[in-house]
Amino acid sequence: MEKTQTRHSEPKLKILRSADPKTAFGQMSPAEIIEKHGLPNFLLGSSLKTKKSLGIGVLAKVLFLTPGVFCSHATQGCLEACLGHSSGRMQMPTHALARDRRTALYVEKRQLFLQMLTVEISRLEEEARRLGLVPAVRLNGSSDLPWERLHPELFREFPEVQFFDYTKVPARMERLLNDPTWPKNYHLTFSAQPHNHEAARKFLDQGGTVAVVFWPEVPQSHWGKPVIDGDKHDARFLDQAGTIVGLKAKGKAKHDQTGFTVRTAAEKAPAKSQKNRRAKNSEATIAIAA
Repeated sequence: MEKTQTRHSEPKLKILRSADPKTAFGQMSPAEIIEKHGLPNFLLGSSLKTKKSLGIGVLAKVLFLTPGVFCSHATQGCLEACLGHSSGRMQMPTHALARDRRTALYVEKRQLFLQMLTVEISRLEEEARRLGLVPAVRLNGSSDLPWERLHPELFREFPEVQFFDYTKVPARMERLLNDPTWPKNYHLTFSAQPHNHEAARKFLDQGGTVAVVFWPEVPQSHWGKPVIDGDKHDARFLDQAGTIVGLKAKGKAKHDQTGFTVRTAAEKAPAKSQKNRRAKNSEATIAIAA
């Protein structure tokens, strides 16, 4: 990801493309977004899967930024199918604007952004402690920022909070699996896409976990590795080492033709069943005629 230095010596990240049809990025600058729409009301939100995590004792929150603008390794298929803009309430204009406002704040007023984030994580930690749950934060709900490099202080400041993310950046997974200085409370799951299968298999052999999107059914094994149901909850840091996290395609991902979504043999079953039904009907017609 391209990086330059600002006058405050903060890394300035290049804003990339987004497939979110409702984003203001591309038409407005981050400063213009803030000037017109104001600062975000909050940073951390929830999702259906973070709510499911309550059932296994985890209180999780997610940071959703504008999908794609900080995703250096995302393919076009991933950008278009991203649940960060194509599923449920995430498609609503109000939600798209909220993501844009958070992203603009991070770009233009990073220290204020980090102050807000710190306050919200502190509140989450306190609530989890009161409820007897494990506090967890997914920082890249719809982005792929290297938080371990940009803001390592977060992991030191909240040692009891479990941070977790998905990433498509091989170098980040390499560090997670091999660098002893990697934050102990930050877990990554590698996201498979058409051009990175070799790296994905290597990470599995090294004890990492890899997420794969399937349709129409999630298989029990893939690449010779066991597949777990990744839709039961979002607490990926609890997954067994060396397993594939199977995610059933949702929204636009069901119709993906780029290879981002792995088509399973089960998809051919309906056509086969229809053929069998036609054959049986023909047999029945012949029997009646006889």
